[in-house]
Amino acid sequence: MESTGGGGILGRVGEKVLGWIALGLLIFLGIAIWQAGPEWRAAMWSGIWRTTAWVVIAAAVPWIARLFIRRIAEVGSNWAGVGLLAALLAINVIAGLLLMTGWPAGFWGWVAALAALAVAGTYNYLVTEYLAEMSGG
Repeated sequence: MESTGGGGILGRVGEKVLGWIALGLLIFLGIAIWQAGPEWRAAMWSGIWRTTAWVVIAAAVPWIARLFIRRIAEVGSNWAGVGLLAALLAINVIAGLLLMTGWPAGFWGWVAALAALAVAGTYNYLVTEYLAEMSGG
């Protein structure tokens, strides 16, 4: 008997339900954008553009370490790695500050900003670990 994956019939029903919920949310978002005023739409597109630019920068920056990861691994000190990660995170913070139009609004704005930096820092760590492993360090 061939395995269908996804937990059988309940898995398929769950996928369908989640698909319809996602479609409903997209339709709701489209209607909300259509009903919104031009100022709100401009602010939303600006936020999307700035967030996308920051994500691209944050994703690309740790790969620069490929140029000098072997030398950092040769140092043999954890502090060299910590310094590299701190420098990469500082670049992420500076890029985020340059792309921001103001400080995060309210508690949840700060939580989102700090969560984004935590994700970027974790990504920096994982990429530098991968590069160190690939360079034999």
